[in-house]
Amino acid sequence: MMMVALLGLTRSLLPGQYFVNPSFEGVPGLSVPPPSWQPLDVLSTPDTEPIGCDSYRASSGSTYMTLITRGPLHIKPNSTENAITRLQEPMEALHYYQLSIDLASRNDVGHFSWEDGFIPYNSPVKLSVFGSYSELAKGELLAESPVVSNHNWENYSLILFPQSTVNYLIVEAGVVESQGGTGNLAMDNIHIEERDEPPVEFGELRVPNVFTPDGDGVNDTFIIPGLASQSFLVVFDRSGTEVFRSHNYNHGWDGTDMDGKPVPDGTYWYILSPSDQEDGLKGFVYIKRE
Repeated sequence: MMMVALLGLTRSLLPGQYFVNPSFEGVPGLSVPPPSWQPLDVLSTPDTEPIGCDSYRASSGSTYMTLITRGPLHIKPNSTENAITRLQEPMEALHYYQLSIDLASRNDVGHFSWEDGFIPYNSPVKLSVFGSYSELAKGELLAESPVVSNHNWENYSLILFPQSTVNYLIVEAGVVESQGGTGNLAMDNIHIEERDEPPVEFGELRVPNVFTPDGDGVNDTFIIPGLASQSFLVVFDRSGTEVFRSHNYNHGWDGTDMDGKPVPDGTYWYILSPSDQEDGLKGFVYIKRE
């Protein structure tokens, strides 16, 4: 079985199959990353699981990969683990891609201490995805997942919109903002699919795919020419968090959230329901201030 898993990585891959080893197949072991996946940082020690009598099974294939975050009391304090892989074909700059991955934060990961007994790795975690032209750099942050709190496998979908060519993809166990600590992130079954770029047409309606709220008076708001009154618009960031909503959109979204704070530059997806249409439209818009 071990030989089959390794030999399977050498077979010809279909066009559009970006990963050599999308289901993290390999020889199970601590600090043993799956073939084609390697740690980027010196403190990263990805594990290929399940190990030994571990009953937590893979969601796809026979093995999966686990990364951890480390809190201030860990022997390697305040550090996170990541893994890098070279893509079979590059992701092009300013193209849209959809990343699909199975994630879980297990409730049985930790280590044993003679003083304190079992110490669980149960702090909140998220997945951070980076893209780089070089294998020596982490590159740009492409997407982050919501908090991964499910103990069983769930599929997560993230939109990627790289600003430069991506030859290497990095997955990292991310610390949830304002919450440190030691947590675990299991991942399996990762895939990328290129998506059609906006703008998209909705009948006679043409929706732009970028605006620049930099205060220069040009293209400062999300203007949709020909949009009827009483149209509904809701905007989400790449983690699925709602940042803006209007039940009577009048072209006034200026890249701020519901509290009036500017949202970070990047890609946002929206649901638009013109008042004279029965179905809603889903699309993407990119905010760029510089």
